Amino acid sequence: MTRSQAQEAKRWLRLRLRVAGFAFVLICGVLAGRALDLQVWQREFLQQKALKEIMRQVQIPPRRGVIYDRNQQELALSLDTDSVYARPVAIPHPQKTGRALAKALRLPAAEVIGRLRSEKGFVWLARRVNPEQAEAVRVLDLEGVGLVKEPRRFYPYTDLACHLLGFAGADARGLEGLEQAYDSSLRGQALTETRLLDAKRRIFHLSGRAIANLPEGLHLIMTIDKGLQYQVEKILAATVRRWRAQGGQAVVMVPQTGEILAMASLPAFNPNVYQRYPRQSYRNRSITDVFEPGSTFKLFLAAAALSSRRVSLDERFDCENGRWRLAGRVIHDTHPHGRLNLAEIIKYSSNIGAAKVGRQVGAGDFYRALLAFGFGHATGVDLPGESGGILRPAAQWGPVGLANIAFGQGVAVTALQLTTAVAAIANNGVLMRPFVVRALVDPSGRLVKENQPQVTGRPLGGGEAQILTRMMVSVTQPGGTGTAARVRSFRVAGKTGTAQKLKPGGGYSQTDYLALFVGFLPAEDPKAALLVMIDTPQGQHYGGVVAAPAWAAMARAALETLGVPSAPPRPPLLRAQAPARPRPAPPRRNAAPAADLAQGLAPDLSGLTLRQVLALASRFGLQVRASGWGRVQTQRPAPGRPLQGKLLSVQLGLGTGGA
Repeated sequence: MTRSQAQEAKRWLRLRLRVAGFAFVLICGVLAGRALDLQVWQREFLQQKALKEIMRQVQIPPRRGVIYDRNQQELALSLDTDSVYARPVAIPHPQKTGRALAKALRLPAAEVIGRLRSEKGFVWLARRVNPEQAEAVRVLDLEGVGLVKEPRRFYPYTDLACHLLGFAGADARGLEGLEQAYDSSLRGQALTETRLLDAKRRIFHLSGRAIANLPEGLHLIMTIDKGLQYQVEKILAATVRRWRAQGGQAVVMVPQTGEILAMASLPAFNPNVYQRYPRQSYRNRSITDVFEPGSTFKLFLAAAALSSRRVSLDERFDCENGRWRLAGRVIHDTHPHGRLNLAEIIKYSSNIGAAKVGRQVGAGDFYRALLAFGFGHATGVDLPGESGGILRPAAQWGPVGLANIAFGQGVAVTALQLTTAVAAIANNGVLMRPFVVRALVDPSGRLVKENQPQVTGRPLGGGEAQILTRMMVSVTQPGGTGTAARVRSFRVAGKTGTAQKLKPGGGYSQTDYLALFVGFLPAEDPKAALLVMIDTPQGQHYGGVVAAPAWAAMARAALETLGVPSAPPRPPLLRAQAPARPRPAPPRRNAAPAADLAQGLAPDLSGLTLRQVLALASRFGLQVRASGWGRVQTQRPAPGRPLQGKLLSVQLGLGTGGA
């Protein structure tokens, strides 16, 4: 290599080194600038982006408060159940994962795969699954799929008081009944649960708040008595079956306070699986559906006659031997009668007599009396969907309309309206607002709100109410239309009703009727006002035949519930007492029922409340069949015996259990 060549090589080497050095400095500068940009200028943006990749906020529905009956027996409560969710961005094989999940959850594979292919960061796959499904998902141990505990609304007595309780939806919002009317009070505060994924995509809690500590809503204490509600529903269902009827309604109320002790409508539904029933079955027909009251309305005609002083007690009206023509229309009586006074018109339920009394009272005074008793507008009960009934202004009645309304046609009422109005007669003419919630308490038991009895009017004087009560008593005496409503040892004040149903195309049906009985007892000191209505009975349709016996059975149950003695208590006879037998030692209670369940044996549940039993069963994936109320008295299988089919049957009672 010549000298010039050597110098040229050195020159190019220096040039290359300079270029390489410049490139290195440039690259370092760019990297430093990028680092500065990432670490300083975009720091917050990148931190938020990173957190979005590894953190997820899940909205957990609140734990609703418990709904109790008047004796604090649980009618609606919340239990923790598993819900399945997925993070689609973390699932490498959506189709394979979707098929496996669909099989475990018993869902259509296409539906699950479609959710897993979503671009969302979080999706629900199934809410509040049963223990078997949750365990199946757990065993799969799929990447990007997890379970979270959510409170689920549970109604331990299935369809008991279903129309009163209503139900709550998947988002813990009340949709019907008290669950809807008191939703803002029953709902707890929703929890936003923050979750963090580790390097293996496993989830742990960042917030540290356990699901068990979900805020709980206020508890609701009803006026309903669970035992009486059960009896009323049972009697109503038996009556509907006996007469092959389309349905029925019943209401039991305390006249002096307006507290509703029981309210039932048929057909019923199970709020635990409300989706399986048609929407019309959710309707609380006792407050939403209106019907013509038939002859029960003659009570309020008599009240108008007494309060207006337009009819005297000894005045008699010619009942035309059962057939009377008025303005081109013929009015009939079931049985022919001659001249009857007001009390006899009520006792024998004469339509002609009622029409003539109505004509003498006048449309104006009669209309004002009906408004005073609460007809034509809602009672104000604390339940959603109440109807105000139908009562046209008196100016629109005319002679025939006045006669019709006098015996309960051309006017429409709800079962609750009619019960509340009759309860006013029992309460010396004082009308009370009906209500079904006694109080709201917080989770610690502190009283938040208490509903007090509320007077809404006085449609009748005390003396007039007593006269009308005596007329109502005569209905259940020999010769009256309501003798089947008599209750041994008590005087019953009531009224029968038989109302023709309207045909869809207009006019009255000659085959379809409503059978009613409404009244109160004891007549001299009323403790309960009751109504029974049977819709379209077959074979017989008179209220005194169809509804009155059911009314008597419900009345007996109401008096037993209220502790009303059937006769004055007698002083006990003195008797020699035999030596007391030694009591057997109480059975040993299992202090750890979970240990028995882990071995497949039935635990000792005696003395536990239904809520404790349900919590234990939910933990181990068992089904519970409960009857009665109170604490566990007996169980099947017996303690220590093998469990079969994962079913526990318990009988509840008012004792301490174990007897």
